[in-house]
Amino acid sequence: MHLTHFTPLALAGLAASVSATKLYVSSYTGDIHILNLTHTANSSYNLGQISTSRGCGDNATWLELDHKHHNLFCLDEGIETGNGSLTSFKINKDGDKTGSLTKVTHTAIPNAPVNSVLLNGHNGTQLLAVAHYAWALTTYVVDPLTAALIPYQSFNFTQAAPGPLANRQKAPHPHQVLLDPFGKYLVIPDLGSDLLRIFYFNRSSLTINERPSVPVAKGSGPRHGVFEPIKTAPVVIPATPQGSTHSHLRVLRRHDTHNQNSLAAAAATATPPALKPSGFVKIKATVRYHLVSELASSLSTYTLTYLPHNSGLNFTLLSTQPATGPSTDPVFSGNAPAEIHVARTKCGETQLIVSNRNATFFKDAKNPNSANKTGIASDTLATFSFAKNSTTTKPNTNGKATFTNLTPAGGLFPRHFSLSPSANLVAVGLQNSGRVVVYPRDVASGKIGDVAVADFEGLGGVTGVFWGGDEEEGCRHGDY
Repeated sequence: MHLTHFTPLALAGLAASVSATKLYVSSYTGDIHILNLTHTANSSYNLGQISTSRGCGDNATWLELDHKHHNLFCLDEGIETGNGSLTSFKINKDGDKTGSLTKVTHTAIPNAPVNSVLLNGHNGTQLLAVAHYAWALTTYVVDPLTAALIPYQSFNFTQAAPGPLANRQKAPHPHQVLLDPFGKYLVIPDLGSDLLRIFYFNRSSLTINERPSVPVAKGSGPRHGVFEPIKTAPVVIPATPQGSTHSHLRVLRRHDTHNQNSLAAAAATATPPALKPSGFVKIKATVRYHLVSELASSLSTYTLTYLPHNSGLNFTLLSTQPATGPSTDPVFSGNAPAEIHVARTKCGETQLIVSNRNATFFKDAKNPNSANKTGIASDTLATFSFAKNSTTTKPNTNGKATFTNLTPAGGLFPRHFSLSPSANLVAVGLQNSGRVVVYPRDVASGKIGDVAVADFEGLGGVTGVFWGGDEEEGCRHGDY
């Protein structure tokens, strides 16, 4: 682990100038590790473990945090037992020292849960939606005050025949469930069926209802995506005819687009403008969706169109390119991209960051442990950018991001990573290295450094690393 040590006298002098934040880490060992990242006045970082919970199950694969209500939800993939589970915890408010967990509910659920999203309904209600690699989508009503869970809906997916890559596409494999920026639709990339499955979310009843799926390239294996509202262009919500109970159209500008909750709240209170004779207003393509596909090792960008009457989404493909950039190095022949996030620079450029596994491009990367000068083999983080238009200073709204560079991920198989609330740090969870590595990110240029500021080893098969703090949920879906 990468630690900085201080004498008692030095610690006393620095006590008032040390900031700290927690990282919650899931692992295939079944542990939830709670790490503490401290930052001192002299810019030194220290990452240490402050507590561990074994209450999730044998193979913790994903964590969902609700900082407002101090709740944490953990998915157990069930690799060891063949049965999945969902556990809720309260994060103990013990003077902000350990962030330890108290188990509330442990529920058996369909096998292979791999991803979830927490949805906010009307009047403070909540719903947790879970994607199961073993061809299902399930939902659970959440009591925000107690973290108690009640099973609600379940959908089992089928496909008529195996996909082009039959060894990976014999059946549907939903790998993520993501809420759109307006809080209206769930998008579920299905790696086995080469589909984006779409569900409409009713914030009043907390029900979800399936809409037509969107096909993607055959054999591509879509894994994870991220939405990107384009701030300087108006963002609109579909209008509906007079007398409808659906949300009316409203133009949402920059100050409305901080996160999905503000967008959803604005939509719920929107005042309709004059409608066209048809009863609808044409929607500008002001939301992009970026998708990494595991089997094709690709990054694709789409624009979205919201259909009338909450009847679904249209995706228009703008571009597809390798998730590792233009390199033809044979090391990338087996690359499997895993996670994607969107962030902005201070100059307003949109950036995409992708973690790439199973392609050890860096043979002698700098060791994340500063005390160890021996280089390490490392997979990559790839950065892409939508540069601003030099004449109008507005964001580039065309469909293809420009490859910027590759940086070390800090080890092998970066299954997951996340940005800090201020987007100046990137925490990478390395499944095959059993470690978490934290890299600096220059918020002005967006460049990720190749020298880690902190790391912690001995965590087993890390499956996710999530920042503590009230801003994490917004950061996870894009730093605007």
